[in-house]
Amino acid sequence: MRMFFISSTGTEIGKTIVTTILLRQIRMANKSVEAIKPIITGFDENNFYKTDTAMILNELGREVTKENIDQISPWRFKDPISPNLAAESEGRPLIAEKVVAFCKSKMQRDQILLIEGIGGVMVPLNDTETVLDLVAKLGAPIVLVVGSYLGTLSHTLTAFQAVSHYGLKTAGVVI
Repeated sequence: MRMFFISSTGTEIGKTIVTTILLRQIRMANKSVEAIKPIITGFDENNFYKTDTAMILNELGREVTKENIDQISPWRFKDPISPNLAAESEGRPLIAEKVVAFCKSKMQRDQILLIEGIGGVMVPLNDTETVLDLVAKLGAPIVLVVGSYLGTLSHTLTAFQAVSHYGLKTAGVVI
């Protein structure tokens, strides 16, 4: 079992595009792969066909249904804000250990597991934990997705330094 955590320097950088491209390439290589996006904000339960979760389901060849969405994105929040604030506003706290347990429950022998994160590496999940705390508990190497805009070098190096500070491995950087 191999697992990779797809994260980034911020939101709307391209994590889902990279996740779906990796899914396609791994499947084309005839390898077993699963993908999940445990936490998503800005999720409209009445219009979920164009969400990141729907894109992942489409690439996995699965129908976009409520049941299938539950299987890969159990923590869904309506407001398009940071996960800690979205969870707080809905009275549903995010606890990294529960997210880790969910991710580990999706691991299967001889399969690659792609875990798409939310926002950037330092996005808060709650008052004390960030996305990097989650990744550290999983022990997964990070695929860091970065933008190609003015200022990206500083953002990329800052994210890379944060990842290194946590003692995590970077499997690759995608621009």
